[in-house]
Amino acid sequence: MTLDSKTHGSSAMTPPATPTLPKSGPGPHDVSVATSLARHGSTSSFTSVPRSPSIHSHPVALQIFDYEVLEYVILVDEKDKKRPIGSGVWSDVYLAAPSTPKPAEQTYLLPPSAVKSLPSSPIKSNDSAIGLHLFPDVPPLYAIKAPASTSARKVLKEEGKVLSYLSQFPDSDKHIVQFFGQDTRNDALVLKAMEGTLEDWIKKSLNTLSPTLRSTKLAAVFPQIALALIDSLIWMQDKNCIHADIKPANVLTSSTPADLTSAPPTVYSDFSSTILLAPELTVHNASPLGAGTWDYLDPSLLSSQAPADPSAATDLWSLAITLLFLVLGCSPFDAFRHNKYQQREMIKSGAPLQCLAYDDAGIQNMRKMKELSDALGLDLNKWFKKVLVKDVGKRVGVEEWRDELKQAVAGKGKGKGAMM
Repeated sequence: MTLDSKTHGSSAMTPPATPTLPKSGPGPHDVSVATSLARHGSTSSFTSVPRSPSIHSHPVALQIFDYEVLEYVILVDEKDKKRPIGSGVWSDVYLAAPSTPKPAEQTYLLPPSAVKSLPSSPIKSNDSAIGLHLFPDVPPLYAIKAPASTSARKVLKEEGKVLSYLSQFPDSDKHIVQFFGQDTRNDALVLKAMEGTLEDWIKKSLNTLSPTLRSTKLAAVFPQIALALIDSLIWMQDKNCIHADIKPANVLTSSTPADLTSAPPTVYSDFSSTILLAPELTVHNASPLGAGTWDYLDPSLLSSQAPADPSAATDLWSLAITLLFLVLGCSPFDAFRHNKYQQREMIKSGAPLQCLAYDDAGIQNMRKMKELSDALGLDLNKWFKKVLVKDVGKRVGVEEWRDELKQAVAGKGKGKGAMM
């Protein structure tokens, strides 16, 4: 059966032609499900995308975690073992409780070959957190992102520089995960522990609802989440920051009431692929450490002839795919997940709005798009297409894209007020 005959909905466009080369065999979905605080090591990561010229001599002091003033202790499970909440190629992430310094106590976060000196002993509770009232900004729990090997230290050191730079701005905690400094004993990053990721929230709090309730909740939360993430992207771009790995797993969320109108607050995380650009400073080539999940990569980055550098435009593409994931509850390329080669060819084709309409799931995807379009008073297919077009020159800028959504939401609100 051809792609044309399996595409649903009168407004759907025909997906690009299916590749005819032999398929590589079934494989796991390209959407990464690992925690966003760890560097993912799945086959979904596109590790051959090099980091373009980047700032590594930015005149901002590295923020150091002062463990002589305030320490942390790694939490353990019921068997008194440290269990990472996330693991990947570059890092392991542990939950830790703030505590007063106890120099005599130590624990290993890294293999012996990678450890210089070590944080404090694992504990089961916050009982040792004596005198923490003196530190009002200390979170209930830290997320300790520790390098998984000696070679991973470089990655976390670079990420520490990025976080130090961004965290110097007073409103940074509204846009990025809160950073408390780099632990110089092992180069671990000390971050605020959050409730979960946007990917987790979509799967657990949205996709588990009935179709009717999901549609109702999505209509309420989509504008809040979308505008918050767009505003945070603008904030990063104003700071000459290219994230280079935006996806639902790299957006952290806070807890919210379990109702149909509350949207979780969101912040960006995982800056291990990030590029800082500043024209007035000398730049040099970085190591090819960048990585990204295929589903969310701008097709211009995947060209075998002349791949583009990560940029503001490629970040906006990744955010648009992330918001499509929010609408659909899955990747727009999900129908092709059983054939890795075919799926990647579809991603490189740069036609996600066509791909989401393919196969049996296309009926449900088109229904979700239409229901949300009707609820918002905005043609979502046209709105997404202003960014999700392969020709970068035909895309609108992030502020214009945001303003169109804001105007639609404001107009819908006025319409409801007039009917009351």
